[in-house]
Amino acid sequence: MTGCRWIAVGMLVCLACLACLAGPAWAAHTEQRHFAILVDGREAGQAQMTIVQQDDGSVYVSASAKVQVQGLVVNYSFTIDAQEWWKAGKLIGLKAVANDNGKKNEVMVGLRDNQLRSRANGAERPCHPDVWPTSYWKLPEARFHNKQVPLLSVDSGADLAGQLQYLGTKQLPVGSQLIACYHFRVTGAGAPVDLWFDQHHRLVRREFVESGHRTIMQMVSKK
Repeated sequence: MTGCRWIAVGMLVCLACLACLAGPAWAAHTEQRHFAILVDGREAGQAQMTIVQQDDGSVYVSASAKVQVQGLVVNYSFTIDAQEWWKAGKLIGLKAVANDNGKKNEVMVGLRDNQLRSRANGAERPCHPDVWPTSYWKLPEARFHNKQVPLLSVDSGADLAGQLQYLGTKQLPVGSQLIACYHFRVTGAGAPVDLWFDQHHRLVRREFVESGHRTIMQMVSKK
């Protein structure tokens, strides 16, 4: 077995152990968030996010999204299923499987010898210890606000250098309520992404323009 395969096996063992720790019997609090996805103003899919906060401060997140756009000439589809494990505010594990219009990608992140490493479609590399996955489910620490932030593409495994800018606050509708949100923008890593987070620093809205198409992921309910 090659060295890369040993690394992959080690990551799988790590992720399996993390999954056991994230079981509901140990959960202090579980929250589910549901999102609608709109492309050019039309509903094109849904996304779900489950956040499990443990008594010791560790967090397990599972998320999925499905987008289907039917055009006059070209149809487009995207699906992703992802899991993340966090400890003391840092990512310690991730597993994501994406299908981008027929192109499949699998990304896996885990700790080996106290170093965070990622493996995407057979390629393995070290990760920045403070990496922020592009699930963007939570706001990074204040030390990254209005500064550079290391990013990890959840759907491709690519390392990206982003810039996080705070733009202010805004009231956004969630169901029948308006909630105050913090507005941030991520630039320097492809198309700019606008993000809104609630008072708990968790994602409420995501907006970007890709290939001329405006895409919005808006939370519609939580429980």
